[in-house]
Amino acid sequence: MSTRYRPSTNLLDGIRTMFPLELTPWDDYYMRMAQTDFMLNRHNLIASKTFFIRKAPFKGSYALLGGLTAFLRVLEDYTFDNAEIQIALHDMGYCHAFLKYLANEHRKINVKIYAPYEGSVFFPSEPAIVIEGSLLDCRLAEGVLLKHVNFSTLALTKWARVVQAAAPGSVMEFARRRAQDDIRTSLYAHLAGAEFSSNAEIRRGFDIPIKGTMGHEFIQSFGDEFTAFDKWLEINPDRPVLLVDTINTLKSGVPNAIKAFKIHWDSIKAAGGVAGIRNDSGDLAYITIEERLMLDAAGLYDVVVFETNDLDEYSIQAIREQIGVHAPQAGLDPVEVIKRIVWACGTQPGTCADQPSLGGVAKLSTVEYWKEEREVIKLAFDNPIKTSIPGSNRSTWLRHKDTGEIFDCVIHDRKEDPTKLTKVCHPDDESKVVVIQHMTDLEYIQRQRVAFENNRISDDFRPSMADVTKRVQTELAALHWTSKRLENPHSMKVSLSPDLFDLRKKMIWGGLLMNK
Repeated sequence: MSTRYRPSTNLLDGIRTMFPLELTPWDDYYMRMAQTDFMLNRHNLIASKTFFIRKAPFKGSYALLGGLTAFLRVLEDYTFDNAEIQIALHDMGYCHAFLKYLANEHRKINVKIYAPYEGSVFFPSEPAIVIEGSLLDCRLAEGVLLKHVNFSTLALTKWARVVQAAAPGSVMEFARRRAQDDIRTSLYAHLAGAEFSSNAEIRRGFDIPIKGTMGHEFIQSFGDEFTAFDKWLEINPDRPVLLVDTINTLKSGVPNAIKAFKIHWDSIKAAGGVAGIRNDSGDLAYITIEERLMLDAAGLYDVVVFETNDLDEYSIQAIREQIGVHAPQAGLDPVEVIKRIVWACGTQPGTCADQPSLGGVAKLSTVEYWKEEREVIKLAFDNPIKTSIPGSNRSTWLRHKDTGEIFDCVIHDRKEDPTKLTKVCHPDDESKVVVIQHMTDLEYIQRQRVAFENNRISDDFRPSMADVTKRVQTELAALHWTSKRLENPHSMKVSLSPDLFDLRKKMIWGGLLMNK
């Protein structure tokens, strides 16, 4: 097999095939700060940074961590002694002494990464990824992280919402034509649970099923709808999906499709094809019900309906609700109708049209001062939401064992044992506390694990694509349905340990950037 065409079920292998290493994978100011630290002999100070989001995307309550594997891959593979990198940095004006240091003494970005697994749920303010290392390395690692994690998290979250809205129907992704980053869009759609993609190039590195149907122009080029359907099925019995809205969906398209299917049904089955019709316009709820009646009356129960036309989770939910109300009036079981729908989505989720950026940030959380690592905070009195949580922290979810319900996400110092806490505090309101001392049914779920250490990705952070998809499904299933609904979802409680609350309060009221 070609070394350029290597479809893999392993996420890391696919990333290495599809995403070439960049020469300088950061915004310039990260490297400028690193060089300045080097010139001031501050570059080896111990530090940490924390990646988090301030608000959940799409007016929701959570995000799904995407891009972690791509980020870790750069850390494992990137080296400063590469001649091209040295040339590029020299051309950008970096000094000879700094470049010599990187090439000879500091070949790698030497950090330790703590994170949940790829595909995990995380909440606003929760420390999703923690970077620990020298000040120089933390700066450069952040520059790598933000590019890989921000959009991927956004895309994974968006497509998971689509998949949730479509169930028990399935989802196909065909965003290549309009997506800003079609490869990542197709990848994270699949990891979110989309079963197929139209993006042929994504299969170069990832073992994702590729499906293509036909465009209106194919039918137009014949001048006759039935002839176009007949010839398509003759040549493509393994891809038997017919576009039925070129002329008139119910009066022309579906009757001609039924006629063509009956002629070629045996060859379709022999080729292992899944017969379908595709709608690309009109009142999709009404049309789908009428199509189902026509197909079932013709004995074509196995023909599925592909829905297209700028679909997203909101329009899918609306169409499903209409089918739920009106299908019984037509004598149909709405669940059976929805099971036989493939929601083929492109532009809207592919571009994250309702929120095209995530806004995730990584903030300095500790730094060495007088030979001791100390907590630091970003104060923003003119915009309090930007005031960070100091310290290299971890998060633990609290869950009731009997119901399985997660009811709080507790942020605490890395050295604290969350099982010893007697209460947890609202980050900004000391009057709001949750007393957990006497709760006997608590289960503590540790979120961050060592993902990268000693210049190597940890073994359990080298997932298959199926691992990530399963994790997305499992973690979303652990959330209460009110946290997952599209309109006015309930927010998860995100609390601080009492010690962390007191530290943050002291630093805010004292106007202290560092806990000295």
